[in-house]
Order: sequence, then C-alpha cells, then structure tokens
Amino acid sequence: MRRRIAVITARADASEQRDILYGISEAAFRKDTDVVVYSNIYNHWQDDNLLNYENIIYSLIEPDLFDGVIVTAEAFRDIKIINDTIDKIRAAKIPAIVIDGELDGFKSVYSDDETDLEKMTEHLITVHGFTDIDILTGSRDSAASQKRLNGCKRAFGKHGISFDNIRVYYGNFWNDSGEELARRYLSGEIPRPQAVICTNDFMAFGLCDVLSEAGVDIPSELTVTGYDLTGGDHTAGRIYHYPLLTTYRRNRRKMGRDAVDAILGGSPIQDNSDRFVSGNTCSCGVCRLHLLDELVAEKIDQYHTIMSTVAQFSGRLTTSRTLEEYTGAVSEFFYLLHGADRLFLCLDSAWNSERFNGGEFLCCAIDNEYSEPPIKFSSGETPVPFITEHDSPAIFYVNPVCFQTRLYGYTVLEYNRPASYDFSFRDWNKTVADTLEFLRMKNDIHYLTQCQRQSALYDSLTGFYNLCEFESIVEEAGHNFCIQAVRLSFPDGGEYLFGENHRSDIIAETASAIKRVCTKHEICCRTDDNTFLILFKRENGMFPEKLKISLHNEVYSRHDERQVIITYHSSDNTLVGELRSAVLLNAEHDVGLISERRRLPHYNELADIRNRIISMPNKMPKLSEVSRKMCVSEGHFRLIYRQCFDVSYNRDCINSRVMKACYLLYSTAMSIYATAVSCGYDDEKFFSRQFRQVTGFSPAEYRKKILQ
Repeated sequence: MRRRIAVITARADASEQRDILYGISEAAFRKDTDVVVYSNIYNHWQDDNLLNYENIIYSLIEPDLFDGVIVTAEAFRDIKIINDTIDKIRAAKIPAIVIDGELDGFKSVYSDDETDLEKMTEHLITVHGFTDIDILTGSRDSAASQKRLNGCKRAFGKHGISFDNIRVYYGNFWNDSGEELARRYLSGEIPRPQAVICTNDFMAFGLCDVLSEAGVDIPSELTVTGYDLTGGDHTAGRIYHYPLLTTYRRNRRKMGRDAVDAILGGSPIQDNSDRFVSGNTCSCGVCRLHLLDELVAEKIDQYHTIMSTVAQFSGRLTTSRTLEEYTGAVSEFFYLLHGADRLFLCLDSAWNSERFNGGEFLCCAIDNEYSEPPIKFSSGETPVPFITEHDSPAIFYVNPVCFQTRLYGYTVLEYNRPASYDFSFRDWNKTVADTLEFLRMKNDIHYLTQCQRQSALYDSLTGFYNLCEFESIVEEAGHNFCIQAVRLSFPDGGEYLFGENHRSDIIAETASAIKRVCTKHEICCRTDDNTFLILFKRENGMFPEKLKISLHNEVYSRHDERQVIITYHSSDNTLVGELRSAVLLNAEHDVGLISERRRLPHYNELADIRNRIISMPNKMPKLSEVSRKMCVSEGHFRLIYRQCFDVSYNRDCINSRVMKACYLLYSTAMSIYATAVSCGYDDEKFFSRQFRQVTGFSPAEYRKKILQ
C-alpha cells in the first residue's frame, strides 16, 4: 500500500502555507507517497467557542493511519488548540516534524533566514554602497527576529562595518511597526539613514506607505528592503503598495521538502536558487517579466474569488430537497473548485440530528460529471474511503464543514499534482455549510408539520388515539382483548439520509394499512413517532396475521430494510408499558442484525436483488441472471445470499410469492388460479403445494380462515 503522511496546518489557503504544502507534495510525490492535509478555514484570532468550533477537525486525525506527521507551527495563532492531537501523535510513536517551531518529541525544520538576510544586506552594501543602515525586526524574544538579525550582523562583519544595536528597532512583524518607525523618521526623533532593512515585508509595507504619503521619495531619499514575501512563483500582495517593494523570498518550499525527507528518509536537496526580488524601493528597479507574472497571477486569483460568489451556486443548493439533489448540485458547480480533481463530502452519519457524533460518516465522491452514492465508514478506518482508489500519489485537503457550533463533517479536495486551493474556497465552504443547515431545517419542518401535530385526543397525521387516551380505553376493556404492537425503525444512512426523507411518508402509509386491516372495531394508537398499538378482540386471532401480510405488501415492498425495519410484538395481557418496552427491545435487536448485515461485502447489491424479489414476486430473476450481474458463480451467490439474509435465495423467492398470495387471498376476491398467475405461477397445483408447505393451509383453507 502507498505510504501516507499527514500535515496539520491552519488556513491552508494562505500563501505562506501554500508554499510549504507545495514543497511537501513535491517531495512526497517523488517518493510515491500520499499527503493528507488537515486545516481549519478561518483560524480566528479570538478565543471564542463559537468561532473556534471548526478546530474540532483536528480531533479526527488518527496518527496510526499515517507513516509520519508534519505540523506547520507558524500557521497557528495558538498552538494549544492542537495539544490533544499532538499528544495522540506522541503516543503513536511515528516520525513527527514541526516546521518553524519547537514541540517536545518532534524534530524541527527551519528555513535559513540568517543566510537570506545576509544576502539581502550584502546587496545593499556591495551593489548600492550603503553603510548607514537601520534594521527593523520583530520582537526581542522572537527566535525568528534574532535569526534574521544575526544574518545582517554577519554581512556587516564580513565587510568591516561596525554593528550598532542602537540602529536596531523592534516591532511585531506587522504593518503598524513600519508605520511607527516612519513617523519617528518624519518627526526628526531619529535621523534618517541611507537604507532600512525590514526583516518582514508587512513592516516594509507600513514604512513605505507612510513615507510615500508624506512625500518622501523612495528610493532616492531612502532605500527600503523587505523579506519573507510568499506566493510561489510570484510575490502576491506587493503590487498593492507603492513603490513596488524590493524583497527576498523566503524558501518555504524547501522547508516542506526537508520535512518530508526527514520523515521518509533521504538527504535534503541543496537549493542555491537566487530568490532576490527586485523592486522600486531600491535603485535596481522592477524586473518587467517578473511583474507581468505577478499581475497575471493576481488576475487569476481575482477571477476565482468573483466566480466563487456566484449566486446561482447558493440558490441551487438552497432549493435542494434531499442530499441526492444537493450532491448533484455540487457536481454541477464543481468548476468553482478551481483545479481540483475530486471532492469528497463526508458527513457525520447523524448530520441532521442535534449534535455531532463523529463515529461514522457518509462519504460521497463528487466531480464535474457525477456524484457517487454514499459509502458509510468509521472515522478510525481512513480519512476518506476512496483514498486508495488512485494509481499515482495525490494530495488531499481535509477541511471542516461547520455552521456555528454544528459540525456537519468535512470536505476532502483531491489534487493529483502538487496544488492547493486558494482564498475563494473559504466562500465556497461557507456556502456549503449554510445551505446544509438550510436543508436540515427544511427536513425538520417537513417532519414536524406532518408527524408531530397532536390534539388533546388524537394524532392528527393518522387520526389514531394518543397514548394517554388509549391507556384509558385499555383499562376499561377487560381481559377479552389483546394488543398488537408495530414498531418502525429508520436506519441512519442509506437511502433515508441520502435520498428522499421517507420517514413521514412511511408513517402515513403504515397508518393507512393498519386502518384497512381494522374492520372489526379495533382501536388504534400512535404512542410516539414510530410506534403503533392496536387493541383487538381475543376471538379475532388472525388479526396479527392480517396486519403482517398487509404491511409487508403495502409498506415493506415499497421501502426495503435500508429505509425502514418493521418489528411486531403481541401481548395477551393489557399492560401497555410492558408491551411498549418489549417491542422496543425487539426493534433494537432487529436493527442490530441489519447493521451487521450492512457490514458484509456486496450488501447493497444483495439488498437491491431482495427488494426486487419482494416488490415484484411475479417476476423473479433467475439465479443465473443475478449471479452473472454480480460477477460471481451461482454457488458463490447462493452462499453469500444465505450469509447475508439467513435464508436461501430459492426459499426467499418462494416465501415472497406466498406472502403476495396471502395478501391477494385476504384483500381481493380473485380466484385461486388468478392468484397463482399474479404471483408468477403457471401451474395452479404446484402453487397450492408450495403454499401449503409454507403456511400449513391450502389457498382455499387460508382464505376461509383469515376472512372469518
């Protein structure tokens, strides 16, 4: 199996993180290794539970699934938000690397900031002949500040220039530090030098903005240089400041490559590339071709941002009634995920319930042509079940889909080349989260309006008595009555969650079927959303049989066990509480059995075949046909069918035909021969023989008994 490494970062769309991730994916792909990147979307500054709920995405990381882990420390406002995940990584005892930071038990990888600043300082000394130079760096206690300052010192010493600590000004690596230094120059508080080396571009932007606004001619009156600008092959951001900054690009890609080599083995590749970026804040001037590349890249980014806010995408998702329609709409607008090869929408199996579970997920694979039906998987198995279905290494971005304090699950973007998403993905992700909440609320409203309206005595959906009134009737009924319970269970997942919300429809269909069976003054009750109780006279002993064959043919034949499970329980006494507990216990047992079935290979294919048998018993598919459809031998098909449903394929076909015949004999006046033909039999005698084998009665005897 292909090796796999995890990357833990924040704001993966930020240009500095994209540079690191490019380097990681380039090195991993050379070693035939997949990369799985876990990232939040917003990376909020504030410590607010509502804002930071998205960070639960890091709790989904299972280190045992990976051959190593990389943490990009500088991406996090506060590294403490991933402390629990870091503890899990330490416990797993797998190779772990931290980029630009220190963590106990992790090896550290840094960029060579000292050498970069040494080269930038030498440029001012050797090319421009400056010796009167100030330095603006970060805070005094910052390791990055001191490393970059040391690079400047080395260049000064190499050229015999004395280094004066008074010429060093400390800031915070943000624009306001440069703005403050500019105002001090303008006020005359400190003398203006020939040049200022800013060890961070943001500080250089602030310095140039204030000086230019005040009329200082840069670079003729003052030369300014920066450092650390990112953006891959272009320097995103500097075109928004005047004059265009002279800077030096930090080698974040090399940090990413070195981190992969530290995990997977191999010597770091030397990179002596010249990353000096000329601009107009020194007299070198701008490289025309380089500037054109920046402008083209910026236009592309702006186009992506505009396209990601297209109202049609939000409107199309909002009008979706089901997850099937929803994923189809995402596929239709897949082009908004610029350059991605596939998208995986992994929703918590209880995504439309009150709280995030996180144990099991439903995962749909989506591209620009179609969306696949969901696959159910455990969070401890794999980040996404389709992750091994590719011939070459890929990089996967795992991102939370979060609406306030409701985490629906996550998305996974797959790229089959070193690539990443950009800023526009934040808008895309927000649209998906908002419209999922809208879909959840629509389903809740639909269900509540149809299923939970009750009056003082009756359930308005079914017209049946409510529990309180039913218990009063039972107390007065005496011992000549029995109670039949029917419990509907709706499995999480499958067609119920993915397709139409059938719950209220199934409840209504069940109630209608019960009404049709209750022809002898039986009294019906709907105790809760999914449970029915029917009080019937003891002398009407065939009532449970009538009810089962009716519900089998009118409900179960339309909605298979992936949508609804019907459980029955009868009681000769009239203790309603005990009966409700008993049918609930039986229902839990039935749900457990079917949950075990669903873990078996080929379950969905076999369930489709069985549903066809039950819904159309007069058109039974031949054994050769179904085994050929599943690409297995007839013997193997018989084996897996029995393992799944605990009954042979042939016996299941016979039982389905007989159940249909029972229903027709009870509910219609069709002749025995017509009943046989309707159930797929050519020979009436053969039909009668099979019917007796299953029920113990001939067709005529059965009709007489059930109608009495």
